[in-house]
Amino acid sequence: MHDIADFLRRHPPFDDLDELTLEHVAAHAEIEFHAAHVAILQSAEARSEFAYVVRRGSVELVTDGRLLDVLGEGEMFGFASLLEEAPLGFVARAAEDTLVLRFSADVIRPVLERPASARFIARSMNKGVRLLAGHDELPVPSTGGRQVRELIRASPLLCPPATSVQEAARGMVERGVTCAVVDLGDRLGIVTDRDIRTRVVAVGAHPETPISEVMSAPAWTVPADSTGTDALLTMLDHGVRHLPVLDPGRRLVGVLDDVDLMASERRAPFRLRAAIARSPDAESVARAAAELPDTVIALHDAGLPAAAVSRAIASIHDSVTARLIDLDRQAHGPPPVPYTWLAMGSFGRFEPFPSSDIDCALAWDGPDDEDLRGEMQALAERVLSGVARSGFRLDAHGALASKALFARSVEAWEDAARAWVEHPDRRRGLMLLSVVVESNPVWGATAAAERIAAAFARTPNREVMLKRLAAAALVERPPTGFRRHFVLHWSGERKGELDIKRRGLHPIESLARWSGLAAGVSAASTRARIDASEGAGTLDAEDAVLLRDAYELVSALRMEHQVEQLRGGLPPDDLIDPRSLAPLTRTSLKEAFRGVARVQRGVRLQLGFAPR
Repeated sequence: MHDIADFLRRHPPFDDLDELTLEHVAAHAEIEFHAAHVAILQSAEARSEFAYVVRRGSVELVTDGRLLDVLGEGEMFGFASLLEEAPLGFVARAAEDTLVLRFSADVIRPVLERPASARFIARSMNKGVRLLAGHDELPVPSTGGRQVRELIRASPLLCPPATSVQEAARGMVERGVTCAVVDLGDRLGIVTDRDIRTRVVAVGAHPETPISEVMSAPAWTVPADSTGTDALLTMLDHGVRHLPVLDPGRRLVGVLDDVDLMASERRAPFRLRAAIARSPDAESVARAAAELPDTVIALHDAGLPAAAVSRAIASIHDSVTARLIDLDRQAHGPPPVPYTWLAMGSFGRFEPFPSSDIDCALAWDGPDDEDLRGEMQALAERVLSGVARSGFRLDAHGALASKALFARSVEAWEDAARAWVEHPDRRRGLMLLSVVVESNPVWGATAAAERIAAAFARTPNREVMLKRLAAAALVERPPTGFRRHFVLHWSGERKGELDIKRRGLHPIESLARWSGLAAGVSAASTRARIDASEGAGTLDAEDAVLLRDAYELVSALRMEHQVEQLRGGLPPDDLIDPRSLAPLTRTSLKEAFRGVARVQRGVRLQLGFAPR
């Protein structure tokens, strides 16, 4: 029994059980041996009466002869069918001689119905847990959760800077690789087969040209223990398709490319970005961007988590905006001053969903006179017209770079930031703070974003602003749970739909915004703010875990809901029918909502707000 307990505590969802509960679960584990290629669960149409954890060996999940996944030690299967009382949807068979631990419903249900298991449920989406009921198909196996060291297919080609292009190309052919890494001592450069075509062959350069003259440097790299999803996001963020992989000692392990990382569906964002970058006019940009909904569906179906799909949406948005700005410069010439275009709100946090609208701002170096502002707002009008034609919704409340409130010189932004911090109740200061502290540069090389953030950070008398932000984070309370076909709210109200954005995500994002600013972090993702808040002590460790887990679960549900609407040709929204939720999802959401409400109560007590 102690051996089983020691094994379980290394794997979710058992890794945070108290010792007494863990010993109880371990004592009720039944050990089964299954020879290689023998079925453990034989019928995809049957319901599982047990949950299983792989103790040793591996298990294949198969449907209609198609391999869905291969589970290794510590991974669980059969639990969704057991808890939802729904068909399995797959056949489970031993891939080799395998030991499994079997748990009955009365043992496993209390483990999975805890708030701390919300993260496990959300991550298990890729393993077949369906947050929305009625899904018949499971996702294909995903590389997203595997370490990138496992995805490398060939040894890297490492060359000194003086290596000729011809010699490097010959080495790439011999190794069967599509790039050469250049050793620059304290950093790496990279030359891809595309670089050789465009920078050597197309311009008639000599074959003896040193690769240092055609390389890109420094090369973006990724740690060997990063996940495939992490690598995908790095590629999307920086517009690259090759990543040198480094071990903890910063030594080159190999090179990851998009073919290693992704099935054809997952390469869609790269194709889409390339098509946008090549577009000769705004109409062509719009035609290319029209593929975004299908790309989102493909990424979701390929098993990417909600955070990765959101980053892809943000990446495409940034590509569209940057290309439209480039085209505007070609048509109208550059403005008389350097400027930065800032994405704000969910796009500034890299957390947009298919339904998200565009918030943006302009900041320029130079005077803040009426003539210059008029010229900059006209530029913004033209760009935003193209953004809207490309399928993105513009903010209905006017948080746009074409409006005077969001088009200012950097110095004017700094003055406004200081005023809003010290007097958040004046002239919509709190609303503007909430939007502007989530800005990310999309175009332009000025230091606008850093200077605005510094103005917030260095302004004294922040206590009033922080208290107002904390109060705002307590206004929207998550639901208390579900009863029959209704969502129950703290007021006693019953509603026939769940607003997953307002009732689920907003309370978490608002708490993270307040605690992140209190910890000295301004522009950042919700997850990064929670992590920083835990590190700085503005959130205790238990509250941080509750918020992270709830955010992951609610984000996964919102993304799945909106992807299904896109698939059906419907405009995406945030209103979910409680009857569409799988039983396990309802239970997990209830516990996640309770966890968020608990954090809100703690903040209320901590800051001395009146109880509700």
